[in-house]
Amino acid sequence: FVVFPFFFVNIFVALIIITFQEQGDKMMEEYSLEKNERACIDFAISAKPLTRHMPQNKQSFQYRMWQFVVSPPFEYTIMAMIALNTIVLMMKFYGASVAYENALRVFNIVFTSLFSLECVLKVMAFGILNYFRDAWNIFDFVTVLGSITDILVTEFGNPVGVTSF
Repeated sequence: FVVFPFFFVNIFVALIIITFQEQGDKMMEEYSLEKNERACIDFAISAKPLTRHMPQNKQSFQYRMWQFVVSPPFEYTIMAMIALNTIVLMMKFYGASVAYENALRVFNIVFTSLFSLECVLKVMAFGILNYFRDAWNIFDFVTVLGSITDILVTEFGNPVGVTSF
């Protein structure tokens, strides 16, 4: 007997939601908006503002670091490095000479160092907690950790207890 009142409340709430949506659709039709205009309104209604941590003290080192890491030149430089790193990673092929493979290895170390520096600068600018609130920063951090692990395993061999599939 307890379940039935909850069931009816859920049906009532669903009915209210459906009625509200129908009324909204009727109002949109009355204003005779084009499909693109309607899509823009829907996007504006559902959009969430981009929230980025900004240090409060504008005289601090952290604020200057923040200005640097959110600047378009810094972001474009990082994007260019990602593109170059992708090209370098695609240059590997079977039967390459030792010198060629060593050059690619050095490029990998250089790019990993630069991306590690990017992570460190962003942690300094945003703070550790705010850095990890952004999904892209988490992705970057995990990618850098994976690259560092790859370099360590490549340079120093496979440690005891780590098996490859």
